[in-house]
Amino acid sequence: MAVIFGLLSALSFGIGDFLARFSSREIGFQRSLFWMLVVGGFFYLSLYSIFFGGFNPNLKGLIYCLIAGILIMLGLLCLYNGLERGPVSIVAAIAATNPFFVFLIRVFIFGENPTIFQWTSTIVIILGAILISLSASTFKKSLGMNINQIKNSVFIAFAASLFLAIGLTVSQEASKFLNSTETVIYIRFFSLFSIAIILIALKIKPILTKKSIPILFFQGILETTGYFFLVSAFVFDPLGIAVVVSSAFGLVTIILARIVLKEKIEKIQISGIIFTFIGVVGISTNVELYNIFINYLSNLFS
Repeated sequence: MAVIFGLLSALSFGIGDFLARFSSREIGFQRSLFWMLVVGGFFYLSLYSIFFGGFNPNLKGLIYCLIAGILIMLGLLCLYNGLERGPVSIVAAIAATNPFFVFLIRVFIFGENPTIFQWTSTIVIILGAILISLSASTFKKSLGMNINQIKNSVFIAFAASLFLAIGLTVSQEASKFLNSTETVIYIRFFSLFSIAIILIALKIKPILTKKSIPILFFQGILETTGYFFLVSAFVFDPLGIAVVVSSAFGLVTIILARIVLKEKIEKIQISGIIFTFIGVVGISTNVELYNIFINYLSNLFS
């Protein structure tokens, strides 16, 4: 059940991010993020009310949620900007490396002792990110992008990955004081509040177009559903197998970019993507969990 929830979470996040490409180009990435959080917030609140019930906030937890909400908002803002600019397959692959930054934060700030398996995974991720970054130049011809546009997309994607990583780390601290499902609601609220402040500061009106409404509706539902599957998986999955499986959301976005947008994916990029996601899976887990996961798959297909 945990693996199924992880797969559903990956599909939800991956398709939701892909839709962000279209809504961002239609109304701008700032408005796209704002309305996604509005739709997603109401939907998640409805699910929480039905399945989980009341709220039990406390000051420490709310402070962590405030910080996490702002950081995750910045990460998503960079991600949506990158997806709007393109190429989607480059931005999605780099943004999905955020477990690498989470790992570094846990090691160098919180003093955790990683395994050799996890250190090896970091090297694999770095190699994959380098190959993906080098492959970005191939889009000069296929998408008509100049080198500066490509460099900006790569930089924005790395910024998205870093902000999301710090935000996820802080949200993990928040969950020590609050229920996991409740934590998501507070973080989404603070993300929505902070993007609203940015819109006001930049004098950007939260306009909608007829074309953007259905896209944003499904975008918000899918993004929220991804979180719902992920936090619900902990009932069956205390070790975190669902988190490992859900990290494949970037692959879903990349596949959709190849099929729908016809983005050309070169061999060097394919190699980078493979290295990156193998590394992400490795760094998101430990040897014990990895063995459990492999045994589970073996039993599933035997």
